[in-house]
Amino acid sequence: MRAPSLLRALVVRLTIVVVLALAGSYLVLYFEFREGLMGLEGQSIAIQVQDLRASIVSGTSPPRLELPRSLQELYAQPDTLNGYQLLGADGTVLESGGFPAPFLPLPVAQGGGQIVMQVERDALSGNSIIAAALDLDDRHGQYWLRAVRNLEDAESLVAQLMLGALEELYWPIALLLIAVVSVVVVTVLSSLRSLRAVSHQAATLSLYRLDERLRARNLPRELVPLVQAVNTSLDRLEADYRVQREFTANAAHELRTPLATLRARLESRFSAEELGDVAFEIEQLARLVEQLLCLARLDSQEQFQFAAFDAHAVALEVARELAPVALESEHYVTAATPDASVPAHGNATLTRLVFRNLIENAIQYTPAGTTITLSADAATVIIADDGPGIAADAALSLFERFRRGPNASGFGAGLGLAIAKRIMERQGGRLLLDANAARGARFVMEFPRPV
Repeated sequence: MRAPSLLRALVVRLTIVVVLALAGSYLVLYFEFREGLMGLEGQSIAIQVQDLRASIVSGTSPPRLELPRSLQELYAQPDTLNGYQLLGADGTVLESGGFPAPFLPLPVAQGGGQIVMQVERDALSGNSIIAAALDLDDRHGQYWLRAVRNLEDAESLVAQLMLGALEELYWPIALLLIAVVSVVVVTVLSSLRSLRAVSHQAATLSLYRLDERLRARNLPRELVPLVQAVNTSLDRLEADYRVQREFTANAAHELRTPLATLRARLESRFSAEELGDVAFEIEQLARLVEQLLCLARLDSQEQFQFAAFDAHAVALEVARELAPVALESEHYVTAATPDASVPAHGNATLTRLVFRNLIENAIQYTPAGTTITLSADAATVIIADDGPGIAADAALSLFERFRRGPNASGFGAGLGLAIAKRIMERQGGRLLLDANAARGARFVMEFPRPV
C-alpha cells in the first residue's frame, strides 16, 4: 500500500477550498447584485404608484384614473412588463392596464396611507411579480391602487450579467488557482527539502555511529520537536550501548591476566601429557577473550592507523602460516593467482585477522580433502572452497555475532565472521558471501583503493 503524499493532499485540499471560496463569493455577489437590482425595481415601481395616485379622478363612484400620455404609452406597449390595478376593498378589479396580474392577492397588512411592497410568484405563469400597493379612502369607501411589474427580465438580466462576468473572470480565476497551487507546491517542496536532508542523515545512522545526531537546522518549526525526540532517544541508546560495550571490554580485559597466570602455573607443575586437553581449552578460552576485546575496539570510536598495502600479499602470508594447520586436518590451500596485486588502503594487521578467520572457518566447517583457493582481481580478494557450501537459511544470519553453523566442530563462539565483516566496514570495504557460487562457499573482500 502506497504511503499518502503530503504534497498531493495539500494541493487537492487547497484546490477544493479555493474553488469553494470562489463559488461562494460568486453566489454572494449574485445575491447582492440581485438584491440591489430588486431594490431599484422597488423604488421605480413605488414612483409609478405615486404617479398613478396623482392620476385619480376624485368624486366619482367608483373612482377612476385619467393617465397622462407618458403612462398611457408605458402601459400600452404590447410586451410591457408594467401594469396597474385599481381594486376594491374586497379585491375586485375596478380598472387595470398593461401587464395583467389577476391572481395577485391583496396585501395582508393595511398600509395606513403608506406604500406596501409585495413580491409574489404568479400562480398561472410562475413568474416573479413585484407590486407597490397604496390603500386609499374617500367618501365612497376604501380601495387599493397598485402598480405591478414582471421581474422575468430583471432576473434574466442578473443571470446574464453574472454569466458574462464569469466568462470574463474565467482566465483570471484559472490563473489565480494555478498561482495558488504553484505557491503551495514550491512552499511544500522547499520545506520538505530540509526534511529529506534529515531523513538521509537518519538513514546513515547505525549502531557504530551512535555519536551522530540529527540536525534540526532549516526544518519547519512543527518538525523540530520530532527531531529533538529522536536525538533524545539516541542519547539514551548511546549511553546504554556504551555501558554494555565497556562492560564487555572490561570483562575481557580482566580475564586476560588470570588466564595467562593459570596457563603459566599449570605448565610449570604438569607436563604436556598430564595436561592433555586442558591446555587446548585454555588456549581457546584465551582466543575468545581476544575476540571480545577486538570487537570492543572495533565498535568503539578508536581511530586505527591506515596506510597503503597489498591485500593479496597479506592474504598469501596468512595462507602460508595456516598451511600446516590445514595439512594436519587434510585440507589444501592453493593460490590461483600468486602474482596478483590488490592495492588497498587500511590496516594490514586487522586485515590479516580477516583472512585468518575466513581460512580457519573453511578448515573447520568443511570435510577432509577440501581445497581452499585464494585468488584476486583488480580490487578484490576471494577465498573459496569446494566443500558442501552454506545453506540459504544459514547465509541470512552468517555474519551475526555468536552464530555458529550447524556443521561446526571444535571450540568456538561464532565471532570470527562478525569480526571480519566489522574490520572490512571500518576500513571502508565490504565482505560478501557470493550467493551465485557454483560449488562450496565463496567469500569476496572488496578493498578501498589507496588515494
